[in-house]
Amino acid sequence: MKKKVIFTFILFIIIVLSSQIIFHFDIKRQYYDAEIINKTGKQRMFSQKLTKIALLANNAINTDDFSSKINDFEESFKNFTDGNHYINNIDLDFYESPYLVDLYKTNNLYFSTLETASLAIINDATNQETFRNNLKVIINNEEQFLNSMDKIVNEYQKISERKISNFEKIQLFYNLGTLVLLFYVLFFIIIPLFKQNGKFTGKIN
Repeated sequence: MKKKVIFTFILFIIIVLSSQIIFHFDIKRQYYDAEIINKTGKQRMFSQKLTKIALLANNAINTDDFSSKINDFEESFKNFTDGNHYINNIDLDFYESPYLVDLYKTNNLYFSTLETASLAIINDATNQETFRNNLKVIINNEEQFLNSMDKIVNEYQKISERKISNFEKIQLFYNLGTLVLLFYVLFFIIIPLFKQNGKFTGKIN
């Protein structure tokens, strides 16, 4: 009986500790996934803002506001490139999705085009021909960039949902394990102990 109690106690500790460790890491994973989805979503916003400010700057050519609009464009471009740096430093091996890798390759092609056109505007903003030619490039590539970002965000969400589903299955497994352990304690430890105590009391009487 003593061995059964020790075995049950050790098993219970293992189940509790392992479930807590898994739960802790899954919470961290969910937070990380949420942050990535948020960052990739913001990258869409930065792209749209870049195009919007470029159009405003185009309308402000030959006005006193033009210099201010170009400064806004530079700031928006910095946010855009910083966002791209972040999402391209994510360890894609962690997500085990070849499709996600392909989406990144496509997205980076459009990003490079937008980056080149934006830098051309920033470096030679007073040249109206250069400005308008590169503005056309930005406008013509924005939609494709946004579509590729949408696909990346959706893929991250799908992967996150699958991981949550897998975690729920693991959690169910641990709950069943705990339930089985409780039944074991009840039928093989507690009830036999009561029976032994009853027999012992009967002998005394």
